[in-house]
Amino acid sequence: MSQGYVPVDNDDDHDEDEDGSEIVADDAASLLDGRRPLFLDPMNAESSEFEAHNDLSHHGADQSAVGWLMSMWLAYQSIGAIYGDIGTSPLYVFSSTFPTPPTPDDLVGVLSLIIWALTLIATVKYVGIVLCADHNGEGGSFALLSLLNQYVDLNIRDPRTDHSQHGHGKELHLKRINYSIRDILKHSPVAKNAVKLLAVLGVCMVISDGVLTPAQSILGAVQGIKLAAPDVPTNAVVAIACVLIIALFSLQPIGVSRLSNFFAPIVIVWLLFNATSGIYNLINFDATILRAFSPWLGIDFLLRNKYKGWKALGGVLLSFTGVEALFADLGAFSVKQVPIRAIRVSWLGFAFPCLLLTYCGQAAFISRNPDAVTNPLFSSLPPGMYWPTLILSIVTSIVASQAMLTGTFQLISQAIRMAYLPRIRTVHTSRRISSQIYIPLANWSMMIATLIVTCVYKNTTRLGSAYGVCVVGVGFITTCFIALVSTIIWNLHIPLIIPLFVFFALLDCLFLSSALSKVPAGGWFSLALAATLASTLLTWNYGEACLWEAERGEGLSIAPTVFADRDGALFIREGKTDLSVKTIRGIGIFLVRPDSKSASVFDRFLSKFEAAYELSVLLQIKKVLKYHVLPSDRFSVSESGINSVYHVTLRLGYGDSLPLATFEQELLHELSLLISDQTLDNPNDDSFSHLDIAAAVAAASTDDNDTHPDAISLTAHLGTTADKPVTYIVPKARLSIAQGSNRLRRILLSLFITVKNREQAKVTQLKVPVDRLVEIGFSKVV
Repeated sequence: MSQGYVPVDNDDDHDEDEDGSEIVADDAASLLDGRRPLFLDPMNAESSEFEAHNDLSHHGADQSAVGWLMSMWLAYQSIGAIYGDIGTSPLYVFSSTFPTPPTPDDLVGVLSLIIWALTLIATVKYVGIVLCADHNGEGGSFALLSLLNQYVDLNIRDPRTDHSQHGHGKELHLKRINYSIRDILKHSPVAKNAVKLLAVLGVCMVISDGVLTPAQSILGAVQGIKLAAPDVPTNAVVAIACVLIIALFSLQPIGVSRLSNFFAPIVIVWLLFNATSGIYNLINFDATILRAFSPWLGIDFLLRNKYKGWKALGGVLLSFTGVEALFADLGAFSVKQVPIRAIRVSWLGFAFPCLLLTYCGQAAFISRNPDAVTNPLFSSLPPGMYWPTLILSIVTSIVASQAMLTGTFQLISQAIRMAYLPRIRTVHTSRRISSQIYIPLANWSMMIATLIVTCVYKNTTRLGSAYGVCVVGVGFITTCFIALVSTIIWNLHIPLIIPLFVFFALLDCLFLSSALSKVPAGGWFSLALAATLASTLLTWNYGEACLWEAERGEGLSIAPTVFADRDGALFIREGKTDLSVKTIRGIGIFLVRPDSKSASVFDRFLSKFEAAYELSVLLQIKKVLKYHVLPSDRFSVSESGINSVYHVTLRLGYGDSLPLATFEQELLHELSLLISDQTLDNPNDDSFSHLDIAAAVAAASTDDNDTHPDAISLTAHLGTTADKPVTYIVPKARLSIAQGSNRLRRILLSLFITVKNREQAKVTQLKVPVDRLVEIGFSKVV
């Protein structure tokens, strides 16, 4: 495995414990006699598995070292991964807009619309405004939703969000109208659900677009073969496109950073070549086409052509397809504020001018050769440049799809984290930037879907009807979110927000209405795909919400049975009787969910067996958003307030692989240090002897043929040393649907439970043998 390619199975993000709710005290009597239910130390349970988000950079980089040099490097990488899609649009924009050769006035009018669409939507809206609304360096609809969730409690469970701050923060500083809007959103369930639904639709539309983009871009390039060889059958073109699509998806495990380094020169050469060709055509054919920079010519085109002009917007919008990748891909390149600078530099300084020159050059050539509108890019090439351009366009079309694939991986990762999708395997592909990821299941599923689309549609003309609908749909949703962010978070003046929102919303609706007119001709496919994905996300999130509510209700309604007295001794209460807890020989390590404040797996174990291990460890494994955690920073050990029970937090980076023997050795060492401090503070304490535990650590690290491989030598309370078996205890829930549920609820929860019940509590990063695992089974009604 190459360096920097680090597979991380995130199946065990949240399944170490089944109950995240606190246990409520039985009654006042338990408090009067000094007995209390079992809690984790709140100082050690306040953060999630992504706790590094607050004390480390989101991407594990030293922020003090980030400057213009890093910005330039990220700008270079972003060209390869972001601008391939929008950079290949000149292959099909004019041909999709004009079914027949255009008149000179119509040509200039459409060119004006293209110029101003790129200026207003891509440059002003996305690069100028939307990029400022990132959430912890990430972009996309879910990032905007999480950003709002920090200021307005939308009932979203994001483990990296400090839920104690919901609804607070800047609310005291809001202007009166802004505060009223925030208050409506905060207290209206309808408004909350509408915002969450918009976010889900936005994400699903981007993913749907990610399926269509490779087919559209690669088919658009390969079809250029027919200019030189008209007799080439369509099936041969489709077969070549399918081979290239398979090659594209097969490259994804390499990682976006490495692909960007390889793709960036290709996209740079492509854009520079097209810009140079555009300058050549402007000089040799019709430089007066530059009058299209006047927006009035575009408006005149729409007014003159009325219905036909409105329908032509469905082709014009293809000029900015891929612009949503500017925001969705943000997390793959960001190091806090550097990505905004990097993407703005690469767009304003390079990609945007190149695209303007390309479209102007094509229009200049078409003005003298109207029939060239069917394939404007290849027809307008300088003499002798056909074959080099064909090869370059095919290679670039492969690159073009990278933007949407990168964005799709980012969005799916956010969906998993926010409980809109089940946990699936995620691979981190960069040591430096933790958010550069690859999701195998998503990658191969998208490849299959793209191949099906390519084989069914066969050419870009038919595919163009399906392509682009989701782009403007996402654009409208983004506009709505930015209006809310501007009001609630940025606290801008309403008289400034309303005109901008109305302007961009009308612009989005104008393009969206035109795109929807293509639904009967093929646009239905992208909408159906987005709707299917949205149904999947909403179903899973509904199931998770029901599960959380069941856990919360269980914690509030069920009185605890396990208590500890003032001296830290455990006992079990059955009715009015208190039962003592027996002792089991050995060490028990109880897996507790990272964000849980109660060790319910420990509570259940004691309730079932009426016994506890000689030494019990409540273990929380927390993922840190950096490649490697130093051994000195891995463990956090604290007392639980109960005799022989300790709370241990293990922090692991996404590149860490900790052998079980090493984990156990380091764990005992950390416990010995803690117990040593206890002994110094209280020499008469009956806890384990520091010297005996130190000896146990040494014994555990030696190869003794007489020692059981699953045992660790540890001193018992009586001071004798013996081999102590180590057992790992994990919860195993079986979910069932509550009686009286209606048919729709039963269907949705049945789908959810079918997948959820297959999830197993695994300690994959420790690779615990099966014969050392004990599952504590229980049923939970949702």
